[in-house]
Amino acid sequence: MNKTSIGSRILQRRKVLGLSQRALGKAAQVTYATISLWEGDKTEPKGKNVYALAKALQCSPAWILFGDEDQLPQPPIEASDESELSTRHRELIDLFDSLPESEQEAQILELRARVENNNRLFDELLLARKRQKKLSK
Repeated sequence: MNKTSIGSRILQRRKVLGLSQRALGKAAQVTYATISLWEGDKTEPKGKNVYALAKALQCSPAWILFGDEDQLPQPPIEASDESELSTRHRELIDLFDSLPESEQEAQILELRARVENNNRLFDELLLARKRQKKLSK
């Protein structure tokens, strides 16, 4: 596990991608002041913000939160590559489009529920991490 803080990982990745705090905030749908607070380890991203931040930083939520070595971010994707769908995304769209409309709606609801569940899980992990930090002091 990487001993750097969440804030330092966010800052490090933002710099690798060549983004300003304002640009990262826009991509993650938060204010640049929020990015500044995260990078300064004043607060930590929660739930859906972790996912939005991971998407904007082109890395996994686990790497942001825990610095897991096996979750190290890949090299940045060039801007021209971002508009193209990956093979996985194309497959997902093709599979989704092959379903009847009623089943498509059910799948969307299921995915929303899974994302909410993952958001709660990340919030619980962050809370447990904070408790562990307090106990180790």
